Amino acid sequence: MDMNEYTIGHMVRARLDDLRAQAASFQAAAAARPAARPLRVTLGLALIRLGRLAIGGDGRTSFAPRPS
Repeated sequence: MDMNEYTIGHMVRARLDDLRAQAASFQAAAAARPAARPLRVTLGLALIRLGRLAIGGDGRTSFAPRPS
């Protein structure tokens, strides 16, 4: 099947417009979403919570400052 250059150009422009609109939508959604914690931070906090549970705490308490 033979297609002329005008038709191909029109189809390519339409596809690029769709992709640009989709990319703009993804960027707007990503900007609205809060930044995720790095995996090492999440894993570290989980290990700390697990250690606190192992020693009998509730796993959610924070460290108290040392008395002066």
